[in-house]
Amino acid sequence: MAEKPLFLVGCGSDDHRITKNQDNGSGKTKPLLLAGNIISKEHSPVAHSDGDAAYHAIINALLLAIGERDIGYYFPDTDPKYSGISSEKMLKQVMGFVEKKGYTVNNVTVMITAKEPKIGPHVEKMKLSISKALDIGEAYVGVGATRGEGSGNDDAGIHVVAMVSLKSFD
Repeated sequence: MAEKPLFLVGCGSDDHRITKNQDNGSGKTKPLLLAGNIISKEHSPVAHSDGDAAYHAIINALLLAIGERDIGYYFPDTDPKYSGISSEKMLKQVMGFVEKKGYTVNNVTVMITAKEPKIGPHVEKMKLSISKALDIGEAYVGVGATRGEGSGNDDAGIHVVAMVSLKSFD
């Protein structure tokens, strides 16, 4: 049997269509969340969960780094019990999987592409939230944002890619 690696690396992504928030008369709308922060109350992700694409991309990167399946396997959008679930709650559960395998997060990088709303003004608070959620220093969290000009992508969406590095604590 092969020796347990000292480091693992994972890459994950997530995409959501974004709509303009409209009050359906109930007074409740779903805000656009990224890394647990409300980025916009005027925009809403089309999602079964809370639609936090930043945490979803990180979850995918963590799961794939430890050789597991993706977020949809563990939190299927066909299961009503995950309707509206907090992505932070899912992230905590996945961190339990990572720790059970004997690893901790070394660093994480997140790149967000969205034409609307502007993400740049929210980068620092996202870094702080991610560092707290993963129990690592802010210096080990990178968050970037781009509008994807000239990409030809639909304006009504958000795309997030995350890379994680894990280190063994055994």
